[in-house]
Amino acid sequence: MSALKPAFFEFAVRADAVWDRWSRRVRRQLGLARPLRIQPFRGYGTPERALVQARVLEDREVRPAHRRHTLVGSAIASYKRYATREIPGARVAVRWGAQRWEGTTDEEGFLELWVTPPEGVKPGWNPVELELLAPEPEGVAIVSAQVLVAGPRAELGVISDIDDTVIATGVTNPLKRAWALFLTEHRTRLPFEGVDAFYAALNEGLHGQADNPIFYVSSSPWNLYEHLDEFLALHRIPAGPLLLRDWGLSRQGFAPGGGHGHKLEKIRGVLGTLEQLPFILIGDSGQEDAEHYRTIVREFPGRVRCVYIRNVSSRASRREELARIAADVRAAGSELVVVDDTVTAARHAAVQGWIRWEDVPRVEEHQREDAQARTVLDSLGRGGG
Repeated sequence: MSALKPAFFEFAVRADAVWDRWSRRVRRQLGLARPLRIQPFRGYGTPERALVQARVLEDREVRPAHRRHTLVGSAIASYKRYATREIPGARVAVRWGAQRWEGTTDEEGFLELWVTPPEGVKPGWNPVELELLAPEPEGVAIVSAQVLVAGPRAELGVISDIDDTVIATGVTNPLKRAWALFLTEHRTRLPFEGVDAFYAALNEGLHGQADNPIFYVSSSPWNLYEHLDEFLALHRIPAGPLLLRDWGLSRQGFAPGGGHGHKLEKIRGVLGTLEQLPFILIGDSGQEDAEHYRTIVREFPGRVRCVYIRNVSSRASRREELARIAADVRAAGSELVVVDDTVTAARHAAVQGWIRWEDVPRVEEHQREDAQARTVLDSLGRGGG
């Protein structure tokens, strides 16, 4: 039976793409089809090779909200955000300086195009223009996608999980996870205490001018991209490429089932592209981050300086598992540190020479301020405000 699964999902993906194209044509003839849009994603790379990412969708007019949210409003926005209509086979032009390429979206409307940046490209964020060429270019605005080019000043790279590492989502509790994903507004959620200052310190490096690239890898769906991107900006957490997951039908099965193995694929892509950089990996104890990071340490010997795991589990069995994983990581030539708070991680990073010691008091201050804000928010929630 298992041998039939790949063929079944291949057939299902192709049938779904045919249905989407037919449905789009019919709705256009009836005047019911929504206009198309290009949703740009942050890309990354080096002066030799860079990844441009985007998606072509029907525009459901879902944007990060700037007004006071309600439960019903959040539910409606979440439905629109997840009930996407993707455009497979769309042709997109990419312009970076004087250079131009064309790419085609896959069955889920994703564009992933590896390009050679223009001569003399500057390190940091670079704007790249995206233009829809087909099937319906009329009325679709040219958009700008940002591509992060790692430069010579970078001392190391950082790869961080998001759920229960940056944002408290309760990923180990299905009900809390569903509430966080579908019924909460990003402006009412808070990051873990001190994360903004710690990640800013990692971004700036030992001498304050490193421009160390930070990548965010999550099992959250691409549908939440704008939601998460604005969350990072709102809380002044350093921007970085968001490497998320496609929820829905695929040739591998139907996500979100199947665990979190896709994170390995994303992390391998980053380390394989930024070959000159060592990395720090940050995750939490609630999912499989420690197991995945152990795999990366083994596959990329000498590349991982440290693995930080935020302790969000009270299970004794999980503590024992983490101790065994930490021993495996040490044997592979790296270090896994389990921390209860951000300040502990910051102090360790300062001792190792990855951030400045003067950044540690700033992390402590932000941790206190964030804890106070969380207390106020929790009290308002209990009071029904």
